[in-house]
Amino acid sequence: TVLSVHTACPGTLANTIGCNDDSCGLQSTVSVPVTGGLTYYIRVSGFAGSVGAYTLHVALNNPPPPPTIGPDVIVGDISDMAWYAPVGNITAYAVGTVSCNVGDVDVNWIASTPQHPVVAQNMYRLMNGRFEQIGQGWLKHTFTALTGSLCGSCNGHGGSVLGVGCSDPYGAGLNGSQSGLGPKWQVNATTGVFPYPPASPSYNGTIARRVQCLTSDIDPAQNAGALYFAEGYYVTSDDAQAHNGLNNASYRRITIASPTATPQVAGSTQRRMPGIQAWRDSDPNVTLVNADYLDGTITARFIVGAKVTDNGNGTWNYEYAVYNHNSDWSAQAVSLPLPPGVAVTNVGFHDVFYHDGDGLNSVNFDGTDWASASSGGALTWSTQTYTQNPNANALRWGTLYNYRFTASTGPISGPVTLTLFKPGTPLTAMAAGVPVPGSPPVCRCDWNHSGALNSQDFFDFLNDFFQSNGDFNSDGITNSADFFEFLQCLFTPPAGC
Repeated sequence: TVLSVHTACPGTLANTIGCNDDSCGLQSTVSVPVTGGLTYYIRVSGFAGSVGAYTLHVALNNPPPPPTIGPDVIVGDISDMAWYAPVGNITAYAVGTVSCNVGDVDVNWIASTPQHPVVAQNMYRLMNGRFEQIGQGWLKHTFTALTGSLCGSCNGHGGSVLGVGCSDPYGAGLNGSQSGLGPKWQVNATTGVFPYPPASPSYNGTIARRVQCLTSDIDPAQNAGALYFAEGYYVTSDDAQAHNGLNNASYRRITIASPTATPQVAGSTQRRMPGIQAWRDSDPNVTLVNADYLDGTITARFIVGAKVTDNGNGTWNYEYAVYNHNSDWSAQAVSLPLPPGVAVTNVGFHDVFYHDGDGLNSVNFDGTDWASASSGGALTWSTQTYTQNPNANALRWGTLYNYRFTASTGPISGPVTLTLFKPGTPLTAMAAGVPVPGSPPVCRCDWNHSGALNSQDFFDFLNDFFQSNGDFNSDGITNSADFFEFLQCLFTPPAGC
């Protein structure tokens, strides 16, 4: 049998709303949504003209329940900033956050267990077209949820849960409370899983565990025209495992009047947008592309940002920022295609430092800059592998690293490939459609394609010319016009030669 359901008779392709053949052996089953008061026509036919008796079963079933969102915590507001007296060349801050549950299930908020969110705090600077992370801190472990209504109507559930529609404020002073901060390295941001209590090596001083920045990076006198941004980011297991972990970061612009002043929040909080989005929001010439992979069933994400500037002298500056949103596997290498003949100079790298023992065994992750290399048609930056050094300077979650260079060709659309750091499958993640250097223009008078114009091109062309294979101007014949046009190109090379 073949079954189909129609909204009119006779049945046509245009009025078909469901059709099935061979659902159970050679029998058919078709299921369609229906509306009360309308007439539907069920057509029973035989495959390839088959005929015979049949039994038709019809049942009306209630629709399945809509899919649930699950627990979904976001940063509804970057509320305020705190400043702490510098030590040496480092100034410290904390970022105030207000969380919201925009899901349809309460978020666990159970103190003194692994079933509560941790709050990451970061700072960024945009200056001269470069977007860089300039500071990161340890993670605030949350303990009690209130029942505010910043993001909607709260269901009144609080304490050990953040209720549906409810919000909970954690001011900068609370998020900067040193005794409540734990290291990032113990948290798997893909799954939201972490041990409790967190590692707690000894600390002292006003800047310990808080968001630390080099004072030179935030001093307005040394950073003319710079824009600054703060980011808050909640990670927790029930949210992540409900596949809601990709919207948990928000950013807001802040202003810094001096190295000794408390930064002020400006504008509005950009909800569900990680800090790197500020680069694109501030500069329409910036491209942002996700590089996703599956860790089990959960999506892990990097975001690759790119900006290309034409220097007007036959060279282009390429600026990349790669942000690891929630990949526990991290990144060990960043690679992009580099066609033959492209000259690359001014290769650079920038990262953000770890502090206060935020690394395996309470030793800071290695801060050695990534090395760059050009080979095999690719330009690659890399750090040590996991096997070589588990504490290597991998691009870990909640951090952004920069990669830059000057190239002799303009951009085309291409891939940026990230090699993952920790062992597992897949081995790489890729962002497609990113601006990368294109191939050099073909120089027509480089007759032997050696990459250089010299007398050998003349002799090779002359040899082909006298064998009637010197159609330089591509008009279908080899004649004196080809000879004279080749000479003009050779002695007065056009751009690109």
